[in-house]
Amino acid sequence: MQRNVAGTANDKSASPNSEEIFSFSDLKSGSIRPDFPSSQAAFHDKQLSFEENQVCCDQSITHPTTLSISSDEKFLDPVQNFLRSACIEVFVASDQNPGRGAKPHQLGQVGLRCGHCKHVHRSKRAKQAVSYPSKTTNIFESVRNFQRTHFEACVYIPDELKTRYKKLILEVYRKIQQKYIKAYYAEAACEIGLVDTPHGIIFGAPPNLSGKPSKKLLAIMKMAENPAASAHLEELIFPKVDRQFENLKFSHLCSESTRQVIAFLRQQKSVFVYPSDFPTISDFRFVLFHQFDPCRPPSTALNRRKNRPEKWDTLSGLCCRYCARAHPGERSHRGMYFPLDLESLHDSSLSHNLTVHLTTCQHAPFEIKEALEELQRLAAEIGVTTKRGSKKIFLQKLWERMANYYPGR
Repeated sequence: MQRNVAGTANDKSASPNSEEIFSFSDLKSGSIRPDFPSSQAAFHDKQLSFEENQVCCDQSITHPTTLSISSDEKFLDPVQNFLRSACIEVFVASDQNPGRGAKPHQLGQVGLRCGHCKHVHRSKRAKQAVSYPSKTTNIFESVRNFQRTHFEACVYIPDELKTRYKKLILEVYRKIQQKYIKAYYAEAACEIGLVDTPHGIIFGAPPNLSGKPSKKLLAIMKMAENPAASAHLEELIFPKVDRQFENLKFSHLCSESTRQVIAFLRQQKSVFVYPSDFPTISDFRFVLFHQFDPCRPPSTALNRRKNRPEKWDTLSGLCCRYCARAHPGERSHRGMYFPLDLESLHDSSLSHNLTVHLTTCQHAPFEIKEALEELQRLAAEIGVTTKRGSKKIFLQKLWERMANYYPGR
């Protein structure tokens, strides 16, 4: 397979504590790519030093700043090769927020970003310029989101690259099941030293400089080539997951106090969360939305919107029930939230804000705070991805209940 992008690194130095660790080389004919040494180049060229343009969490270990590794050409199609080597940078979060919307959980967390618009203010970047995958198995989704949302919208990506990309996507390549590609992405991340933690991905291990894929990576590639002949490797690469974990159900693992909270809430009436929802949503989401009662959105909720929501007359907001009891009759207090459409309800920042409020609310019971914190911690530690679509289905139901709560005026 022909290499799609190639080039050499410029001789530049940068501080590992600065946000702008990397830079892109000038565009040259037939050589358009970031000016950092890819792991792939390092594997093939023993003379290339890993002292330049690299990020480092552990000062004793240096790491490449691209997702690309030597086996990509043999396994991935040219489009993915192109995105991994010529467009996306790996970087370490500093004390400056480098993202548009995306924020790291902690300093030192590894993120992915567009290498072509990193130098401009985040307000001028197209969406998905920066992402912080919570774990290595989510890197594939981050790259795909970059491809779908950011690449065409970014005005800083050179026309030469966009032209090259358009030619690549028109070609036909061999089909590989997506689960093998996702597994490859995750294991390839381990090859460059990335490690999962409860608070995100970090550089925590030496990169593989042997020039040869690890045994697990080779097993993934072998399975993708011939799944039937490699069935004996299936459980090694894709271990079976407890069905309870798949739905983020932790009653068999959590403390007695949290079990009692869940059992109690299952017996309580809630305006927005029904007993029938319990088997289909995570314990955390069940407990979280149980703590909110209806409230009419004030006219000020429309201040930042150009159009009046279709369901405005019947729409309810979310009000912390404990703040409502502490401030009876008040039309506005800090425990009120007003997502005015389904998209706002889906926004992860809303769930984050609801959680932060409850865990810091002086009126909320300690048992509720403790249960939310424990369920959130268990989800992060076990690192299981919920069944695709389960959250979307529940939030659709929740929106219908909120949007039609009050009788029409």
